[in-house]
Amino acid sequence: MLLGSLLPGKVVEWFEKMAAFGVEPIDDVTYEVMIDCYGRVGNMDMTLRLYDRSRTEKWRLDAVKFTTIIKINGTSGNFDGCLTVFEDMRALGVKPNLVCYNTLFDAMGRAKRPWQVKSIYQQLLSSGLTPGWATYASLIRAYGKARYGDDAMIVYKEMRAKGINLNNVLYNTLLSMCADIGFVDEAVELLDDMKSCTDCKPNNWPYSSTITIFSCCIKVVEAEAVLKEMVESGFQPNIYVLISLIQCYGKADRTDDVVTTFDRIIALGITPGERTCGCLLNVMTQTPREELSKLTRCVQIANPKLGSLIEAFVNSVFIKNVQLYETLTVGECYPAATRGCFYLYTHLYMIFLGKITKVAV
Repeated sequence: MLLGSLLPGKVVEWFEKMAAFGVEPIDDVTYEVMIDCYGRVGNMDMTLRLYDRSRTEKWRLDAVKFTTIIKINGTSGNFDGCLTVFEDMRALGVKPNLVCYNTLFDAMGRAKRPWQVKSIYQQLLSSGLTPGWATYASLIRAYGKARYGDDAMIVYKEMRAKGINLNNVLYNTLLSMCADIGFVDEAVELLDDMKSCTDCKPNNWPYSSTITIFSCCIKVVEAEAVLKEMVESGFQPNIYVLISLIQCYGKADRTDDVVTTFDRIIALGITPGERTCGCLLNVMTQTPREELSKLTRCVQIANPKLGSLIEAFVNSVFIKNVQLYETLTVGECYPAATRGCFYLYTHLYMIFLGKITKVAV
């Protein structure tokens, strides 16, 4: 059994050679060990086949074997199968251990079933087991992926109250969740805690997530402060961070800062693509007409053909609806069938609906 846990591949090799020598396993224990070994080497078919046989022949499997079956089902995406095996285990009187619970939490996290994670966690606590670092990590991954913000933060605070440190991956998971659901105060708390932690320090991702959160809330001063700290720590913002800042400056009516941020994209050697152009066009829909020329220059740098088209429209006082529609659908800047093209043209049309006086056709 010890050899099976240390060298599962070698055990599988010897097991499969037994028939060639006319030898058959003499007891159920051998088959039980092979369930674990086949699971460890990733042979799902054989693992599940032996498990089905164990149910028919009523082998007595331990928690390790059941955990292997749960993991195999989770890896293959059979999440209902994970729960079925867990219920079979309890029905047979086999007590799940922490590893078993953690494996099930990970499976339900991948399935995006946080409500089942909460239910199973209560069962864990009722069983008398004490959750450890791996358990808390599984819970944060499950709640974070499902965007269960309150539950994820409860787990985080429980960990810190017990003096259990998080690693970079868990902090980043929580910050990413905060960015998606708008947990501003929680994100600040996480970043501050991470900076004071001795085991890990913020890298590019925590700073990026926090800047994105502030940008979405149009908290310009806070976003700029985190950006400054990020650069001083030796990290440069990526295109997603800079685009979120452009959106933030646009909503705050700070056109000059939009231009400065775009110039920063170019200075960093980042090639502006459809996402950048779309962001600029979106900002233009919120920009006074007298400042549109500043943003037109940015679009011309990002995409000369699109920039020329915008400049021609911005410099025009009158335009016919039909002419505009035909120009947009010809697809001179991007292939008309692309999703990015539709995104760009939609914003372009919005600009001129709001900024240009039209003549009825």
